[in-house]
Amino acid sequence: MTTQEMIRVYVNQFCSEIGCSPETIYNENTRTWYFVRGTASVEVFMSSYETNVKTIRTFMRVFAPVVAIPTDTIKRMELFAELLKLNCSYMGVKLATIPEKGFVYAVAERDIDGMDYTEFKTTIGDLGSWADQLDDLLQARYGTPASLN
Repeated sequence: MTTQEMIRVYVNQFCSEIGCSPETIYNENTRTWYFVRGTASVEVFMSSYETNVKTIRTFMRVFAPVVAIPTDTIKRMELFAELLKLNCSYMGVKLATIPEKGFVYAVAERDIDGMDYTEFKTTIGDLGSWADQLDDLLQARYGTPASLN
């Protein structure tokens, strides 16, 4: 059984491999680790919920903002149509909006139960790679955001 503490161990190992300190990329307020892959900012955090049989499931969630949601209605609809097509093309990642933040995100998530280090590293690496491609593609078509916060 993989625990949240094991995920923290995985983060430390991953940081050691890529040459950064876990303390410098962790935000205590958001309980999120922030990595960079090319032009993509990759956020890694855990999210838990209670199931209908009263057990707790915890997921590692990996998000990367890829493009701002256009304010122009026609451009926004064009973007959403393109996102639906792209959702079938990029393996292991889904595209989703967080309207209150004003961005489209590349998202990967996995239940941490049974997760080993290779799966952990692959999930972050794949999402980072896809997000780095997607942010370039989508921002070229729909504009570069002024801020990702």
